Amino acid sequence: LTGGCEGGQGGGQVLSGARGRLAAALVDLGPGLGDVALRCCCYLEGMEVLERRMGWSARSGKIVLRIALQRLRRHYDAMSGGDMIG
Repeated sequence: LTGGCEGGQGGGQVLSGARGRLAAALVDLGPGLGDVALRCCCYLEGMEVLERRMGWSARSGKIVLRIALQRLRRHYDAMSGGDMIG
C-alpha cells in the first residue's frame, strides 16, 4: 500500500484511488478476513505460511479465505450496484 508509482500524467491520482478502494474493501472485511485476503491476494503468501502466522490449524485458512472472497464479492457488487449471481 505504500509503493510508489512513476506513471504518466495523473498516475498518482489513479494510485491514490486504488489505495482508497483497497482500504475500503479491507475495512469492510474486518481485521481477520481482511488480513487473510491481503496476505493471500496481494502479498501472495502461501496458505501454509498464513496458517502458521495466524496460529490456525491446517486447512482452516482455506475456509477463511473462501469466506473473505465471498465477502469481497459482496462488497464490490454493492459498490457497482450489481446483483450477485450464484
